Amino acid sequence: MRPTNYHLFDFMDFDTDLKRDESLWKAYKPTSVREKDGDILVEVPFQKQQLANDMAPDTDVPQETQTLVIRQYEPGILRLFMGCGGEQPSDTSEMLQMSARVKRLPLKAEFVDDQWIITDGAGVRRAVINMQQPLLDRWSELLPDPQETLDMRLYPDGKHEVRLAAYDHFSPPRYDALPLAYCKLNGRRERATLSFECKLNECFAGTGERFGKMDLSGQTFFLKNQDGQGVNNRRTYKNIPFYISSRMYGVFYHTTAYSKLSLAGVSTRSVEFLSDQALIDAFIIGGDTVEQITRGYRDLTGYPSMPPLWSYGVWMSRMTYFSADEVNGICDRLRKEHYPCDVIHLDTGWFKTDWLCEWKFNEERFPNPKKFVQDLLKMGFKVSLWQLPYVAEDAEQIDEARKNNYICKLTKQQDSEGSNFSALDYAGTIDFTSEKATNWYKGLLKNLLDMGVKCIKTDFGENIHMDAEYENMSPELLNNLFFF
Repeated sequence: MRPTNYHLFDFMDFDTDLKRDESLWKAYKPTSVREKDGDILVEVPFQKQQLANDMAPDTDVPQETQTLVIRQYEPGILRLFMGCGGEQPSDTSEMLQMSARVKRLPLKAEFVDDQWIITDGAGVRRAVINMQQPLLDRWSELLPDPQETLDMRLYPDGKHEVRLAAYDHFSPPRYDALPLAYCKLNGRRERATLSFECKLNECFAGTGERFGKMDLSGQTFFLKNQDGQGVNNRRTYKNIPFYISSRMYGVFYHTTAYSKLSLAGVSTRSVEFLSDQALIDAFIIGGDTVEQITRGYRDLTGYPSMPPLWSYGVWMSRMTYFSADEVNGICDRLRKEHYPCDVIHLDTGWFKTDWLCEWKFNEERFPNPKKFVQDLLKMGFKVSLWQLPYVAEDAEQIDEARKNNYICKLTKQQDSEGSNFSALDYAGTIDFTSEKATNWYKGLLKNLLDMGVKCIKTDFGENIHMDAEYENMSPELLNNLFFF
């Protein structure tokens, strides 16, 4: 689709012909602010907008009210949560592994001079909700008054201010960002957006794997894991919904849904986030240094374990070795010529058929796999093996996998989007949302690890079967989580 250069269509994904049954609901001033169990609950009315590029309230439709939860944590982390389907914030999930440093701080709210001042127990200001009317300096009497808005400033560490983009518009009807809003399609809430104010010359980094310049300002990203098919384009294997600003704050969006993130791209005045889920869950992290902010992110999502020392050494591989004799010849030459090497990696050729992943060595070309691996270990080589998380139609495990629902159930046949360099038909993705399937998969790997194999290359986790049913999650939410 050609871009229109208008926010409603290019960022919010509305039909350019405005023929779909969809609507935009914009946040207005809160109707109440109260404390509950240490959180601040903000009741936010949302007004439906007329279905047009120029925004105007559809006053024939009653407002809907959603609860925005403000929660504070040590060290310097503030959370904004709004679930449009009755969801509640949780401190545990597949994406959250909070460290012992993360502790909730009770908040309280006080109304002073037309503002809600939100502080912690030590009196440190954490948020301010402005209830005042905006001061208008009209350049034309033909313009309508601006609609009500949600004007909120956040202070996650008590110092650095992060403000919602309350007034990012050319004129009151022509918005370029919305502080908080959601969309409906065919009467069902299905997308939500949250925007923060951006400053001149502000720089950004993060969002996972990128193949361009480190400063991401001026760009808009679609956060969907897919085969990169090179290192020169917008497709990436690992999208992470987290960025850091040069104004010394970071934001982690706690969702696996497909999302858009515009870092002063759609509008140079705003950082805009759009989730395909009608839910906003953002952790705003403040700090005096980048290290403090990234540590706050790790405090939320977990610290990686330290890999073994040998994994930092020299790895040798090619696409691909096809026999024990070939591998032994390579390794003997490496040692004879005193070339340092710690790991020998076998890619797609160690199976009975190249690429046909059955988690077993080809018995003709690798006649004694355990001795083969052990002999390499004695020479100082750790063995790494390639595999992928799909079961092929011709794999020996296919009947077992189907019978026990170890792989997803396809709802229709689909073409691969990834770099499938074989002619194999992959019947399904292993369903890691199922405990039974996960344990089955662990058993396949255990047979190899018991031989002495030291690591497994978990390839192709970025392209799961989408037209499929998984036991405990929709494919749209699983896709960005699967590679973890």
